[in-house]
Amino acid sequence: MSPLAALLLFIISFMVVAMLFKMPVSYALGLSSLLVLAFSGKSVVTVAQYSFSGIDSFALLAIPFYIFAGCLMEYSGISRMLINWIKSLVGRVRGATGIITTCACMAFGVLTGSAMATISAIGKIMAPEMEKDNYPRGYISALLAATCFLGILIPPSVPGIMFALVSGAKISEVWMATIGPAFIFAVGYFVINYFRVGRLEKKPEKISASLGQHASEIGRNTLKAFPALLMPIIIYGCIYGGICTVTEAGALSAVYGILYFVIVKATKKFDVKISLWQCCAVAGASTATIGLLNAFSTVAGKAMTLTGISNFLSNAITSNISSKVLFLIMLNVLFLFMGTFMDINATVLIMTPLLLPVAQTYGITAIHFGTIMLVNMCVGFLTPPFAVGIFVSSKIANASFGETVKEAIPFMFVGLIAIIVTTAFPGYVNFFVNLFT
Repeated sequence: MSPLAALLLFIISFMVVAMLFKMPVSYALGLSSLLVLAFSGKSVVTVAQYSFSGIDSFALLAIPFYIFAGCLMEYSGISRMLINWIKSLVGRVRGATGIITTCACMAFGVLTGSAMATISAIGKIMAPEMEKDNYPRGYISALLAATCFLGILIPPSVPGIMFALVSGAKISEVWMATIGPAFIFAVGYFVINYFRVGRLEKKPEKISASLGQHASEIGRNTLKAFPALLMPIIIYGCIYGGICTVTEAGALSAVYGILYFVIVKATKKFDVKISLWQCCAVAGASTATIGLLNAFSTVAGKAMTLTGISNFLSNAITSNISSKVLFLIMLNVLFLFMGTFMDINATVLIMTPLLLPVAQTYGITAIHFGTIMLVNMCVGFLTPPFAVGIFVSSKIANASFGETVKEAIPFMFVGLIAIIVTTAFPGYVNFFVNLFT
């Protein structure tokens, strides 16, 4: 079988199995890989060995640790602490509720690294607050969908770990590379929030409070939010202070999460509606999904290598695209399109082995390539027709899909700006990498 025929068989069988039969992505990957190997006359006996090698990694242990720690933080009622703390910092400005929502999603993402956990925890608290301040429901839904994925760009990030494992890059460098684009999103959202809602609000009445009183309030809220703030201190302090590895920092964060959860559960029984064992089950299910993706994506990578698909794609791209600029445009269009319907972890595992070697022939580093991929996939959360973020946020805000998409258009433009800056200015991305690593 020719490499082109093998590639077409892989794509068609994957799409049919995954979409028509609604099979999980990991199983669809494994089945498509088996078909390609079988029809190419390759041995399928080694599939089990390839699958095991895909999860036989010490660095991979970081994923269950961070997922478990994030799950414990999510269900321990820590989101309200973060919101109150950010509210004391933002103060009384026009459009403050929208700004607080954006900052809260960024802060909560630091703890969980999950877009869906962020939109659920923050959205359920802030959606009623924004509705009280007369924010349109469609705008509430669009803002939540646009901010939920910021936790993926701000470390710790599970997709960042996945990319580092596949590409061979350092996890800490991949994490830092996406901080720059996250700031672009945040600033853009603040501007949109002001012009869409803030400028229409009445100017808040002045409160006769001294600077000392304001500082005292911030101090009280910081003290109350300290249990939440301690988690990133542990993670970043240990990693970038050279105390331990990313995986070991994940283990420490999980231990801290368990201690905090147990204390809160014992002292505030009615505030925590889930048991520790249920948290373990939720985190275990997420970890198992990612573990299967890793195992079967390794099989897919081996199948593409053995059947010559990787070399075929590399030669096809380099012979038809002579310009680095055109290649970067192709990457962005491809990843943005895939982000609208593909799981971000699956895309990272499938596309990185195929396209990273080609990108490096154009002088694109692994860190720059990974940042482009992750930023595009995040914008895909907000981009129709599938737009997972919009589907979830519209239910939380009780808004229609059409209303949300209409209000989300300005946020999509911010996403395009972030993509352009990330692609055209690798120095901006590397600035944060060099600053923290």
